[in-house]
Amino acid sequence: MTLHAPLTDAEYGELEDFLLSEDLPEGHMDIAMLDGFFTALAIGPNTLVPSQWLPVVWGETAEEPMQFESAEQMRRIVDLVMRMYNGCMQSLQEGIDEFEPLIYQREHEGRTIPIIDEWCMGFMQGVQLDPEGWQPLIEAGEEDAAALLAPMLLYGTEAGWDRLKNDPELEARHQQIAEIIGPCVIGIRDYWLPRRKAAATFRREAPKVGRNDPCPCGSGKKYKKCCGSAERLH
Repeated sequence: MTLHAPLTDAEYGELEDFLLSEDLPEGHMDIAMLDGFFTALAIGPNTLVPSQWLPVVWGETAEEPMQFESAEQMRRIVDLVMRMYNGCMQSLQEGIDEFEPLIYQREHEGRTIPIIDEWCMGFMQGVQLDPEGWQPLIEAGEEDAAALLAPMLLYGTEAGWDRLKNDPELEARHQQIAEIIGPCVIGIRDYWLPRRKAAATFRREAPKVGRNDPCPCGSGKKYKKCCGSAERLH
């Protein structure tokens, strides 16, 4: 199994069960949050390395570190997480025109209601990992550009929850807001695409990194023990 193999439905279920475990730190993500989080990482202005975002997935802090039951469990779960991340990166960078978030749903009075809070919270956690990078979009003067983040800000931040609580009309538009998340994701991806392409061009022109050179991700390890290793993650 390679890190680029897509997750099966059973593997999504396996990862979801792990993330719902009470043994994880309090701030860990569920599968919907993780999908929103990876979406933000995939379409954002800069590429972040796993050492920057893996602790966020577990909700790891200095006071509450992540602890796996065994090395085998760690390898298995990290493999699932990385494959989900790679799948999200690949699908959103291949020029797709449609996107559907992975969200929970509930039945209410014969209707299926999308629960978008967790997904939007995960997305905003991805944004908050690179606040300077995302700032131009957050402060965009163009009305259309700034509106692209509106659903995520509304359902994924405390300020947004306060707006929903105090504005019944917004809450009544829940289904409509849920339906525009997909188009907003594509719009955000296209907004940052020129910047990401420029960064990719710059990386291709950079000198080749030797296996014994320091890893360019900044971990302090040798490249062969870090990003250049098929077995380890930094």
